[in-house]
Amino acid sequence: MSLLNDGSYTYLHPATGSLSAIDLSIATPSLYLDFSWQVISDQHGSDHFPICIHSCTTAPPVTNGTWKLAKANWINFSSKAFSNLGRNYPNNLEDPIEHFTDILTNIANSTISKSKPRSKKRDPVWLNDECMNSIRSRRKATRKVKTFPTPANIENLRIIRAKARRTIKSTKRKCWQSFVSKINCRTSIKKVWTMVGKITGKPSAIPIRHLKVNNVKV
Repeated sequence: MSLLNDGSYTYLHPATGSLSAIDLSIATPSLYLDFSWQVISDQHGSDHFPICIHSCTTAPPVTNGTWKLAKANWINFSSKAFSNLGRNYPNNLEDPIEHFTDILTNIANSTISKSKPRSKKRDPVWLNDECMNSIRSRRKATRKVKTFPTPANIENLRIIRAKARRTIKSTKRKCWQSFVSKINCRTSIKKVWTMVGKITGKPSAIPIRHLKVNNVKV
């Protein structure tokens, strides 16, 4: 086994402000040269620094997009689903779930168009100015402790970190409560998953299990 670490510190002791490298990233020798290892300076509220491992090989382009349900050919979708998943569907498969998912996905791909994938990362909808200011203060206090690990600076970091954690948690809760309060029996699945994506900061394609065949959810 080979160690990917380059000697950078990965842990900031919350009581003493001392730095050490206690987080290890290990790979087989055959994969050692395929990845680069890096420590992220922002702790994101933890006492450990995040580790980012990059692949040195070119990743294939992302082909996933969002289902355009409003433009789907539901007649063709229902016909193919009935033909491939109807009464003659085999029941002695080794992995029936995987087989069913593959067939349904292929049917959807041939009858429902997709939007182009978004490569730009979106900020979560809850990330307001108050949260950003608390995150900046936390980063500033962390840098100060790394440079001058005095008891006063360590205590200041502990207080600022707790305030940032409380601010972010409270903002997330209020954002979610505000969204849930607007959901009713007429709210579409598409709108729900879109909002979930905005809250998490990740584009959320509608899961294939929420598609309907002849008004029956699959």
